[in-house]
Amino acid sequence: MIILLRHIIVMNIRYLPAIIILVLCSSKTVFASCPDITDLKMTESFGVKICAMPDVDQMYLEHAKNVMSRLIDYNDDGIVDNQPAIDKVISTGSVLAVFRNSRGERKFADVFWPEEVYDEFMPIFDAQGWDCERDEEDKCMHAVESKYGTFLAVFTNEMNLSGSGWDPTIEEGLHLITHMGYAQAYPDIFGQNKDSHIAKLMDIARGGYFEKAKRKYPHGAYYTYDDRSCTYSCQITEFTYWAITSLRGQQEGRAREIREEWKLTDPEKMQDTAPDLVELLSDKKYGIYY
Repeated sequence: MIILLRHIIVMNIRYLPAIIILVLCSSKTVFASCPDITDLKMTESFGVKICAMPDVDQMYLEHAKNVMSRLIDYNDDGIVDNQPAIDKVISTGSVLAVFRNSRGERKFADVFWPEEVYDEFMPIFDAQGWDCERDEEDKCMHAVESKYGTFLAVFTNEMNLSGSGWDPTIEEGLHLITHMGYAQAYPDIFGQNKDSHIAKLMDIARGGYFEKAKRKYPHGAYYTYDDRSCTYSCQITEFTYWAITSLRGQQEGRAREIREEWKLTDPEKMQDTAPDLVELLSDKKYGIYY
């Protein structure tokens, strides 16, 4: 699961247009919150909300909270590592959500982005001429997320509560922080478009600029994500995740497992192959500790 809204576009395209029009026309301020679902489980970490459907065991919600707390305060000093980024996550209304199955995910999405919005604003959306399933998908996502936020999903059957080995909860939590935090707080640097600094570094890592993910990348590329349903924005989110976790040593020992997507699995490989990327992520003003 990369960016949840990408899946909602495919599963539930009828809901997107009106939300986009609300984004364009509304000045409402949104704060991170879980949707109004009976018996929904909720907690938070440094103000970032974490939601779990009623059928999710409490231990998974607590685990998600612990992971988010570690991501938000990686140096464990009790202070948010980058307050502007976390403020953006909160102000956009974005949350981390825990599900047992896709049925719970769909129910959550139906409330997070309600159908009534579509019914009221579809004619206005049509006038915009946006094709959210194709050429304007990133534009649609950005418009929705910047005003109404999104949710990043992690499923209980992929969460690793053991304390050893890789835990996908880290990936989804970090996606939330970079996609809805850093990209919003520092658009010129971490913005999810081809003109941002991180995008240019990503294109170097892939051997060129590619709007869509490729099945085969140029020789020497070290970021080779090939999911063609992942938009350019989504590809940046994945790239940032791989880079940060590799600097933190969290991908060590996974070279064979992740070689189809990422080659720089430890800090030494990062420094040797991508020193400019390491320099960016090491800038103290961004609070990305490793």
